[in-house]
Amino acid sequence: MSPRSKEMSEEMRLRSRGILLAAARKCFAETGYFQVHIADIARAAGMSQGNIYWYFSSKEDLLRAVMSEAFETLGQVMARAAAGEGNARQKLEALLDGLLDYARSGREFTAIMISLMGHSNEDMFARLGINMEQVGWGYTQSLLAILTQGQTEGVIPAELDPLALTMMFFGMFNGMNLVYGQQWLALPPETLKAGMRRLFGMTEG
Repeated sequence: MSPRSKEMSEEMRLRSRGILLAAARKCFAETGYFQVHIADIARAAGMSQGNIYWYFSSKEDLLRAVMSEAFETLGQVMARAAAGEGNARQKLEALLDGLLDYARSGREFTAIMISLMGHSNEDMFARLGINMEQVGWGYTQSLLAILTQGQTEGVIPAELDPLALTMMFFGMFNGMNLVYGQQWLALPPETLKAGMRRLFGMTEG
């Protein structure tokens, strides 16, 4: 097989895998993970059930890929903001913009999370091999870095505990997503960001 043929085969494999992931996300979000069957995903993807098993061993394997991709994307949004150029105010602005954009485009992810939470008697993420404590700590590190820089620069009160602020922020952000879905995103972006900045005690300027 020529190098070009290998390249084309890999491109087709990635494309088919992406189509399946998009179909699974849609089905899990609209119907609920536990109510969806492989046949539903195959139909949404325009593929045979047998074709799915070339890429994923089970419905649970599909969920693992969908959730891992979502958590990784969200982590990248925060890590880029923390590692970016500029002062703490600029980095926080980039982080808030990124999170709001993600919340608007990630409504399927929120719906899937709500679907899974309805079965809290199962430690679903542990079954999927996703360490939620590790995922959360990665997010925490990004925001902590920005808040600590903000205290050094004097825009966030030094007496406030950055870790406590981080925990409150993610509690608020996750709560808004899970309780209000997309409704809270109808609020003006600057109103949302102003409220988040006030949570950190950030001075205006």
